[in-house]
Amino acid sequence: MSSAKRFGVFSTTFARHVAKKLATLTIGGVFVSDGAQRLRRKLAREAAAVKGVGPIAIVAHAYYPELLTEILKQRALLSGAVPLHVTVPHDKREQAEAIVAGSDHVHLHSVPNRGRDVAPFLSLLNAGELDRYDIVLKVHTKRSPHLLDGNIRRKLLFALLFGESNANRRVMNLFADPTVGVVGWGGCYHKNPAYWTDNKARALDLADRMGAGDVARLGFFEGTMFWVRPAALEPLRRLGLAVEDFEAEQGQTDGTLHHALERCFTIAAWSAGYDVLDLGGRVLDAGRPGGPASSGAIRSQPARSAGAVGQPR
Repeated sequence: MSSAKRFGVFSTTFARHVAKKLATLTIGGVFVSDGAQRLRRKLAREAAAVKGVGPIAIVAHAYYPELLTEILKQRALLSGAVPLHVTVPHDKREQAEAIVAGSDHVHLHSVPNRGRDVAPFLSLLNAGELDRYDIVLKVHTKRSPHLLDGNIRRKLLFALLFGESNANRRVMNLFADPTVGVVGWGGCYHKNPAYWTDNKARALDLADRMGAGDVARLGFFEGTMFWVRPAALEPLRRLGLAVEDFEAEQGQTDGTLHHALERCFTIAAWSAGYDVLDLGGRVLDAGRPGGPASSGAIRSQPARSAGAVGQPR
C-alpha cells in the first residue's frame, strides 16, 4: 500500500473515531441524563419473561470507590438478589467498605494496583470465583482522565448494559441461547485494524497460546465492559496469567498486557465456539464452528480457593 493510501485510511479511521467521541459527548450525554433515564423507565413496556438462565453476578473493579454508588443503584434494576464482586486496590479497601456498608450480597476482594480492571477480573476467573455463575456483567469505575468523554462513556455504558429493567431482561433472554458467549454495546465494538494500535503482536501471541491462532482477528469491546458467560473464557483462563505478569502501574495509555488482553476476551470466546452479540441480538462475530460451545465440552471447573485474589468479604 502506498504512503498516500495508508494516510488516507488512517485519516478516515481517525475521522470516524472523532465522530464517535463527539456523539458520545452530545447524544450520549443527553441519553444518560437523569431526566432522560426517568422518562425511558416511565415509558418502557413490560418485556417478555426471562427465559431459562442460571445465576448471574456483577464483577466491578473499583479504582474509584466513590463511583460504586452508581453500580449499587443500577444493580437494583436486575431481577433477584444479584451478587456484586468488587475488586479494589489494597489502599482503597477501607473507602470501598464504607460505601458498600449495609448493602447485601457484596463481596470485596483486595488486589494489587496492577493490570487495571483486567488483572483483577482474571484473578477471580482463574481462582474459580465465577464458576457458580452462568452469566457475569464485567464493569469498572471508568474515568479515563486522559479522554474527553471518560465520565460520559462510563455512564452511557452503565445505562446501556444494566440501566433499565426491560433491557436487562432482553440481555438475559439472549443468553438463553447456550452458544452466546459475550454481549455488549455495539457502539464500542471495533473491528477496524487501526484499533490494534500497539497491541497486535502481543494479542496474537496470546491467541496462539490459547490455541486460537486460526480464528484470531480484531473485534473487541473497547473499555472491557460487557456481559459474558464465564465458560466462554476458558481458553483465557488456561493461560494461567498471574497479577505479577502485568506491568507495574505507570499511567500507561497503550501497549501493556492488559491492553492486549482487552482484545482477547472475544478471541477466547470465538475459539470456544461462542458467538459475540450486540445488545440488540445482532451477531458481531460468530464462534468457531464445531467448537466446545456446541459440543458442551467446556464446563465450569469446581471452585478453587481465592487466596491469591484477595480477601473476600
